[in-house]
Amino acid sequence: MKLKRFLFLMRRSPASAGPEAFDLVMTAAAFDQEVTLILLDDGVFWLDRGLPELVTETVEHIAVERESLEERGSAPSPGVRLEPRSAIDALIAGADIVVPG
Repeated sequence: MKLKRFLFLMRRSPASAGPEAFDLVMTAAAFDQEVTLILLDDGVFWLDRGLPELVTETVEHIAVERESLEERGSAPSPGVRLEPRSAIDALIAGADIVVPG
């Protein structure tokens, strides 16, 4: 079976999304697919609150959009890649399946 490259875009804050926002992310990872999670817009507030531990242990690639982070005055977290806004389109184009959230 060929692995699918899933890309999940988390745009919502913890207050509006809740922990169930990661259900699809975890499902894809449980089936040994290549999973990338990108935090952008208000999704960067997950770094302030802390991503669920299971997500950080299971998801191979976690990135945050640098400009969203700067616009909201948040700080980067260890183990999370900073990506410029200009690189997000290329990441999306490289995915087989993109899930907005």
